[in-house]
Amino acid sequence: MPELTDPLKALLSFQHALQNRMVVPRPGELDPSVLVYADRPAGEPRFTYVRLEGLKVAALVNFTPSDPFEPGIPCYGIGYAVHQNFRGQGRAQSLVKAAIAELRNGLARNGIPIFHIEAIVGADNIASQHVAAATLSPDAKPGTDQYSGVPIFQYVRKIEPR
Repeated sequence: MPELTDPLKALLSFQHALQNRMVVPRPGELDPSVLVYADRPAGEPRFTYVRLEGLKVAALVNFTPSDPFEPGIPCYGIGYAVHQNFRGQGRAQSLVKAAIAELRNGLARNGIPIFHIEAIVGADNIASQHVAAATLSPDAKPGTDQYSGVPIFQYVRKIEPR
């Protein structure tokens, strides 16, 4: 049976790429403790934000294009993960907030001042639901994932200029 995408796989993949010097992230413009890496797998932009603990990726957030909610306003799906050694310390929420600020800054500089962020969280993933409620919206829409068929909650936030 298909499953929801697991952002922990992205974290482990990024860790491998970082160790093998296949990626060279740069410090964030607003928060230098956040490392930023942008690429275009399959031609679509992907924005990845990580925080390290020593040489280990402690937490990762990435954004990829998603179907828009409003005409002319882009939407980015968000995925986030924290390495099991660093869970329960507020790292996901902290990095999601910092990553949104960095993304807002970068997109605005490139003429995209307004966009949506969408999180699709498994109904059984209580920790990720807490992060999405705290960083995106306290209002979650229940549903079923169209690809895997598993129960989910959808969180959406419209990001606008400050």
